[in-house]
Amino acid sequence: MSRVNYNFPLTYMNCPIESITGIWEFKRPPYFKYLCYSLSGHLLHYVIKGSYCIKINGKEYSVKKGDVIYYYESEEVETIGDHSDVVFYSVSYQASKLIPLSTKNRVFRADDKLQKLFKKLYKSFSSQSDMDKRLMSFSYLLNILHKIEKKFFDSNDDNIEERALWWEIERRIRKSKMFKPSLTDLLKISGYSKSTVIRSCQKVTGCTPMQRIRRLRMEEAKSLLSFAHLNVSQISEYLGYNRVHEFSREFSMFYGAPPSSLLKK
Repeated sequence: MSRVNYNFPLTYMNCPIESITGIWEFKRPPYFKYLCYSLSGHLLHYVIKGSYCIKINGKEYSVKKGDVIYYYESEEVETIGDHSDVVFYSVSYQASKLIPLSTKNRVFRADDKLQKLFKKLYKSFSSQSDMDKRLMSFSYLLNILHKIEKKFFDSNDDNIEERALWWEIERRIRKSKMFKPSLTDLLKISGYSKSTVIRSCQKVTGCTPMQRIRRLRMEEAKSLLSFAHLNVSQISEYLGYNRVHEFSREFSMFYGAPPSSLLKK
């Protein structure tokens, strides 16, 4: 028996989607209004019917049938319906290696192929076979993300590494609960220059680093005030303020109301 020596390069690949939290269909009546926070990780909505207005972190978008909406991490979302009934699919998944979409690309039109993929994804998640559900759901979602990646990240003038930089900084900030870092702290976290960090943040969020950090801090404060059993002093300390009145003043300037007005009853 002859001995065969295999000589070929080995490639180890991980699936960019770590897990799928859920795939749901939601229905909303005319003139509905909701204020909530998106799920952690990545979240896609595909609108099947109707139209409405959404505000993501205070930025307003008009949404209609055939649109896709993208959310990243726990963002404040306000939805305001019009005269139409609304139906949409919601897909929540964890994919820490994928670059989030920039704020200017949060709402976009789905072409025919993308619309069909969303419908197949929802149908696959309803499969009676657990193995079919897992294999097909991951397959369709990977196809959806591939089309989205090609749409927004394949441009030759896009610096992917620079775009990914700010999201990695933000991920570390969220994970370590570092809500009041200085710009020097951000440079230490990233290992990059001041100009690179500022440019990366402005490119994907439209804000300077300190403006973006402030928004994250205020979102966290509002969430804690609305849903946690903590008082203003405890929240102020948790967010890294030296004095309660500093927190109260910044919160009032940002939202137009004192933090005490949102305390969970």
